[in-house]
Amino acid sequence: MIHQLAQVIARVLKLSEVKRYDEALEEIQISSRQLLGMDVRLLTSLSDREIIRLMSLGDRFDAEKCVAAAELLRITAEVNALQGREAMSHHCYVTSLSLFLELLLQETGTLSKEYFDKVECTIQEVLKYELPLALQRKLFQYYEDVGKFDLAENILFEVIQEEPEFVREGMRFYQHLRTKTDEELQKGNLPRHEVEESMKDLEGWLKRT
Repeated sequence: MIHQLAQVIARVLKLSEVKRYDEALEEIQISSRQLLGMDVRLLTSLSDREIIRLMSLGDRFDAEKCVAAAELLRITAEVNALQGREAMSHHCYVTSLSLFLELLLQETGTLSKEYFDKVECTIQEVLKYELPLALQRKLFQYYEDVGKFDLAENILFEVIQEEPEFVREGMRFYQHLRTKTDEELQKGNLPRHEVEESMKDLEGWLKRT
């Protein structure tokens, strides 16, 4: 499936380069039916939660299909962006990013660097917009997992503004950072004194509430 996806993306990019956008979208449509057994228009109409539910058979998460769905949505977003369809492009990028993050969370340690690169590229496409809270929470976990502690902290406080109970997740985050070495914290752009200051801020917030 991964090999087939690479071929599809190559064909779509070639068609997009010569502005044959309808043919590029038709190529995605055909591939969605072959790889996922569903129309790409259905894929773009579903929420990320609904797609993830489709990717899960009982207790088994179908990582391969999740990759396919994320990739097809990402390339659909690119084609729509080239056509100036900003709303559809943004929706597809957001859903694609959510699926990639779900994949990384569920398949930690088994994915190649390529997928982390895809996540980073997709993040850049969506950051200019306000992100749904559910996606922000996933992005917070992702940044913590990859050691980008300063970016995780930024999202943490954004989420707390909208969802005050998330402060408890913030406490867990800082307690986890306390176990890191000074070198690890510096590498994550969040030195120990900032960790302690933020921890005190959250403790004070909890006392007030």
